[in-house]
Amino acid sequence: MHRFTKSLLILLPVLGASLIPSAHGSQVQTTAAALATKEIITMPGAKTTGLPFSSAVKVGNMMFVSGVIGTDVKTNKLVSDDVADQTKVCLEKLKSIIAEGGMYLADVVNCTVYLTDINDYDVMNKVYGTYFPADPPARACVQVAKLVRGAKVEISLIATKAK
Repeated sequence: MHRFTKSLLILLPVLGASLIPSAHGSQVQTTAAALATKEIITMPGAKTTGLPFSSAVKVGNMMFVSGVIGTDVKTNKLVSDDVADQTKVCLEKLKSIIAEGGMYLADVVNCTVYLTDINDYDVMNKVYGTYFPADPPARACVQVAKLVRGAKVEISLIATKAK
């Protein structure tokens, strides 16, 4: 058996695929679930930046959303120097991205929050809590040295649509 085939046999159950043995025993066929297409989701109203990443990628019932900062979608400039304002804009942008992919904040299962000053945690958390008032997603919050454009907060997320 080829090394690739062995790797595929290990990976397919993790991806939720079922194996169908072939007549020859050496080839692997999978169900359509394992071959889910990758859909690129873009932020509504945002200028095309030409950067080498997508706003979000949806595969099957899961969406992986890149980190966003509190910039105006048209000017790409920070909305203010205030962490509360930046947090609100981040969450509004994330909300519009996942809506573009047919999901809602209730579908969010994980967020990662990056702060340039951990002392801004309580202010960020107060705004964040208004977007996830019940059954909030899992979350990590870390302090980082710097963020793009001098932002004080960046948030990324993962969402999934239950079937």
